[in-house]
Amino acid sequence: MDLIQPNGQPNYGRFSALPQQINLNQYVYKTPYGKVLEGWRKKLKYKKFKFCCIQHEHYTIGLAIADIAWAGHAFVYVYDHMHNEVTEWNAINMLAVNTVLDEQPLYNQSHFMKSGVQIDIQHANGVRYVQVTKHGELQLSARIFCAGTDPLSMCSPTGINGWTYTQKLTTLGCEGFFKNKRGGMIQFNERTFASLDDTCGFLRPETAWFWLSCNFWDTENNRVGLNLASGVNESFGNENCLWVNGVLYPMEDVLFLQENQQQWTIRSLDNRLNLMVSTGWRRYENLNLRLVGSQFSQWQAKISGTIQQDGKEIILLNEYGLLEQHYAKW
Repeated sequence: MDLIQPNGQPNYGRFSALPQQINLNQYVYKTPYGKVLEGWRKKLKYKKFKFCCIQHEHYTIGLAIADIAWAGHAFVYVYDHMHNEVTEWNAINMLAVNTVLDEQPLYNQSHFMKSGVQIDIQHANGVRYVQVTKHGELQLSARIFCAGTDPLSMCSPTGINGWTYTQKLTTLGCEGFFKNKRGGMIQFNERTFASLDDTCGFLRPETAWFWLSCNFWDTENNRVGLNLASGVNESFGNENCLWVNGVLYPMEDVLFLQENQQQWTIRSLDNRLNLMVSTGWRRYENLNLRLVGSQFSQWQAKISGTIQQDGKEIILLNEYGLLEQHYAKW
């Protein structure tokens, strides 16, 4: 299946397999007033990003490349839970120079370069390769294995004239290493998890969402993953799902509520999911350029609570995860 149909419109819904390709040239984009946009006018409306989280026993790594047409953006951080320390780098390339983001689902190659730092993301044959170099010296190298885990793959209408395609995976095996703040070489091991988020589309000019991602081993040694979102991909289904040992289970709509500065609750419409989230260090951006802007918060989180699934109860006890709140005007 191709994401864009011969009639110039996307296939919508949840897919059992990843699309073969996303042919943007075939997509017919119209303004709300019915005028067809092509060329650079169409390109300015198109947004795409890739995010990767690697959860080591004592470290959380977050890494992203985004192409929002008027700019390219990338960041990397390594958070040390034992010492409450973070190593962080981020940069913006105006007009997305030195930013290549290949959104094709099955085979792709992306990179971002600025000030001696380069991020490379490649995907082929079900393996995601991620590297970060600084002045030619390797800081992070990861091989992430996607086989054996059901992908979340869906496309939903967005606003009056757009669409959003997302594919997400959690509880993926990961091999490789990274350097911590003290210069030590930390190896990933069999308990390390990775999660991936690839999203693209013609999103709303003003977009806002809440998002939570979590990977952990439960007390029975099952690998459990969680992806919850509110505010995006909700017009034809949702992207909420639970993974248990690689099997995906759809979840109902969820509500994110901030109880105080460091406490959130998340519950599902059918009350099968009830979570308490405590937040710590936050990766924060606040950019207001009037015509465009972004306020981004991604917290290191500890998640507790219960999920009812197939007559069983999954228990979360202070599991590491990410909580995100994002507002963008683009």
